[in-house]
Amino acid sequence: FGTITVDKNGNVIDAGGNTQAAAPAEGAAPAAEAPAAGAKTGKSDGTVVAALPATNNPEEIYRNSYQFILSGDYSTAEQGFRDHIARFPKDAKAADAHYWLGESLLGQQKYHDAAEVFLSASKDYPKAKKAPDMLLKLGVSLVGLKQKDVACATFGEIGKRYPDISAALKERVKQERALAAC
Repeated sequence: FGTITVDKNGNVIDAGGNTQAAAPAEGAAPAAEAPAAGAKTGKSDGTVVAALPATNNPEEIYRNSYQFILSGDYSTAEQGFRDHIARFPKDAKAADAHYWLGESLLGQQKYHDAAEVFLSASKDYPKAKKAPDMLLKLGVSLVGLKQKDVACATFGEIGKRYPDISAALKERVKQERALAAC
């Protein structure tokens, strides 16, 4: 899903390696094959768990998907954010939609998919408000993948790329570094 190149001091010197823009992982279904926004998700007995309302309004899709994040329904949130990104790639909230897609994947412990989303989004939206958070969550995803050294390098990169991050985010980086035993 791309590579992260680290120098001898553990500094991330390239978070690229994949020149294709947001290519799906090998064997992954294309975004167009994801369930439609109005599709119902449910248990095997047919019970409806949640459904995204059918709409062509990017703000509604984003808002509804975000509500599923807040309620802990990460699978439905994932569907909604994938739909938003696929249908409205130039929307003003595209960067945030990528962030929340990654969060929905983390919530389902889909660490590989989450890492792909956060890596791609951090390359595609380096100046976005959530860009430092995307790097933080990339590191968290890498910890989930048992790639501690790369995760620690990613955590170290946040302050270098974004020296003016909030004290709260600095504290979160510090906490994640401690949890990863960096």
